[in-house]
Amino acid sequence: MKISCDWLAEMVAFPPVAELVPLLTHAGIEVEELEDPAARVRGVVVALIHAVEPHPHADRLRLCEVDDGQRRSRVVCGAPNAAVGLRVPLARVGAVLPGLTVERRVIREVESDGMLCSRAELGLEEKSAGLWELPADFPLGGDPLALAQIAPALTLGITPNRPDLLSHLGVAREIAAATGTRLKAQKWRLVEKGPDVSSLARVLVDDPAGCRRYVARVVRNLRVGPSPTWLQQRLLAIGQRPINNVVDVTNYVLHELGHPLHAFDLARLGLEANLPTVRVRRARAGESLVTLDGVTRKLEAEDLLISDAERPLALAGVIGGQSSEVTATTSAVLLECAWFDPVTVRRTAKRHGLHTEASHRFERGADPAMVVRAIDRCAQLLAELAEGEVAKGVIDVAQKQEPREEITLRLGRIGKLLGVSLPAETVVQLLDPLEVRCVARTDGALRFQAPSFRPDLTREIDLIEELARRYGYDRIPERLPGSAGPYQFTPLPDDQIDRLRGAALAAGLAEAVHWGFGHPAAQRRLGEDGEEPLRLQNPLGDEQSALRTTLLPGLLATLQRNVRQGATTVRLFEIGTTFHRRTPAADEPERERGLPREELRLAFLLWGERHPGRWYQTDERIDFTDVAGLLENLIDAAEAPCALTRQAGELPSFHPLAGCTLWLGEQAIGRAGLLHPTQVAELELGGAVGLGELSLTALRRVGRRAVTYQPLPRFPGTRRDVALVVDEALPVEELRAFLTAHAGGTLGAAVVERVWLFDVYRGRGIAKAKKSAAFAIEYRDRTRTLTDAEVNGAFEAVVRLLVERFGAEVRG
Repeated sequence: MKISCDWLAEMVAFPPVAELVPLLTHAGIEVEELEDPAARVRGVVVALIHAVEPHPHADRLRLCEVDDGQRRSRVVCGAPNAAVGLRVPLARVGAVLPGLTVERRVIREVESDGMLCSRAELGLEEKSAGLWELPADFPLGGDPLALAQIAPALTLGITPNRPDLLSHLGVAREIAAATGTRLKAQKWRLVEKGPDVSSLARVLVDDPAGCRRYVARVVRNLRVGPSPTWLQQRLLAIGQRPINNVVDVTNYVLHELGHPLHAFDLARLGLEANLPTVRVRRARAGESLVTLDGVTRKLEAEDLLISDAERPLALAGVIGGQSSEVTATTSAVLLECAWFDPVTVRRTAKRHGLHTEASHRFERGADPAMVVRAIDRCAQLLAELAEGEVAKGVIDVAQKQEPREEITLRLGRIGKLLGVSLPAETVVQLLDPLEVRCVARTDGALRFQAPSFRPDLTREIDLIEELARRYGYDRIPERLPGSAGPYQFTPLPDDQIDRLRGAALAAGLAEAVHWGFGHPAAQRRLGEDGEEPLRLQNPLGDEQSALRTTLLPGLLATLQRNVRQGATTVRLFEIGTTFHRRTPAADEPERERGLPREELRLAFLLWGERHPGRWYQTDERIDFTDVAGLLENLIDAAEAPCALTRQAGELPSFHPLAGCTLWLGEQAIGRAGLLHPTQVAELELGGAVGLGELSLTALRRVGRRAVTYQPLPRFPGTRRDVALVVDEALPVEELRAFLTAHAGGTLGAAVVERVWLFDVYRGRGIAKAKKSAAFAIEYRDRTRTLTDAEVNGAFEAVVRLLVERFGAEVRG
């Protein structure tokens, strides 16, 4: 939001700009930028072009003889609008422009004594089509920026809850409150002439929910043309391009008072009951509208329209249409000033990909009490600047407005929240300049009525926030909370999520947080079994148009960004909610039948060097063993009561030889492995990408396993190793599980303390379709010492079973 200091000075007295910026900051209004074009320009004067000749050595350049009131100079110029008799800015030799110091130069063998300037070259706009054409009454040698009243401008960062600050009047109110002054009286008066407006036009509101109030005026016999210089300069100062006096006036009032207006060419409105008619309604099937930007837009039933008797004229609160726009031949206009429903305007603007000055204000909540004042001000300016005649009266179609509820403010509550106790008189004095009026007093409480231009003030806490802002955050003393009181130990509840997060952080992973929605194609590609994601009805864009069914796309997108920034190792995890289709129950309430099934998940990603920063181990990269190890740590931290088993299977997104489904008992709770090489190539990632995703909802459903303790063993254990040559396709986990169950033989499974894999070998001496897997088995009986004969008998028995069951060959 841009604010012109020159414009603002007409409404309120304020200190110098250098003091105004901190004043606004303390009032809670962020000043993003202070622009003072005059401070960046020196040595530029008004000059008159006396003669224009072609450049002897360049087709697109011309030689201009200019007079700046002191002497005549010859300047090379390439602007297309350079013409005899035109007054333009001349930067003399030595002049300073934004990013440039003007020097005497030789251009194509011709000396140029200075530079003729456009508005862009003076830093007044981003792009200009030619020289800045100055008014004929500007004296030669004068400062063009001072004569044009180019004043400093402020760019303010206005939060969505403060629509009242989207105008010069709104900012002036805050300055008056902060400085203890009053707004200046506005000296304008509307003069009406001719017949009553009801005999010239009519207004019908078919959708009162979308338009609570619609006010119209008719201005006749006006002349469309360029706006006066002062009006153009004010619009340019805030980044608005002047068009013509009628359109410029509507834009001027918008930025002055904060309420959008629109002007329709009265002669181009269709007749109904023999009068030009505008109707506020919803769109009908098959309707379309060519908007002012030249785009033909297909309308939907939820779009709120302004139409005449025959066709749509505008998207209400968003943008007008070409069929009724003001042109050079327009002689009468119907002025519109209305209050449109914020939700309706926001949905229409999003649906059509539009964001306009009007929609920006209506979406946040325009002031319903400003409607008549804004249209009267607009009509007065049209009468003054376009020589129009304002018809008598207004057409005002309004719904009954319920008064705003009073807000009760407890004085004791102020001290508890702010740490500062304020008496009732101080509270009233702080809020009154904001036009928040005290309407009643009781013991220990006050009742206030918030103004119509502050839709954000609805609760007690809102008023307390305003008190803190007005009182000054820097005046509130710092105090530590009291620690007195009886001590009572309250054990923390078991939180599986915290244990899992701690395990992931301990493994060197960084936590990531992503949006709960993404691109539907990415969700389908990385989701489970090609699950179709739920689509949003009003998405921010294609990239965020579907609720996520998996956390993996967000992690991969973050990996891509990190790789592009030169990262060599990326380890991430995320704990978040996914959304899935479900079949509603027959007795489920109607409002809940369309809700998705939500599932809490943990996903992780590993990529890059296994030992980053170790120069002697730079060739080691993350592979499937890192994924498996992290999974075991996470499942151990989850303390699930059932054992986790991994089952290899065909997972479209994962490497065919390095992907598995994770099972907890009979329930599949996730998947893990390496990303499929095709997707790695598509994402332009070098090296393997380890991924995994667990359903925490499923883990929490089974609860926590009971933790048992036992004393250290008194009797020694013994170890036996066996190396088995088996088929390549046989999972070693299946062999390990078999050994765990049967290695005890007649001694029983209790004597098998641990079985683990310590080597896998492929290569010389092993057939091509085979592999060698070496296991260690540790035996121990906690009641006695086992003999070698007992252990050897059990070990030899299980080896024979392995040969019979799996066709394994025991390596010597």
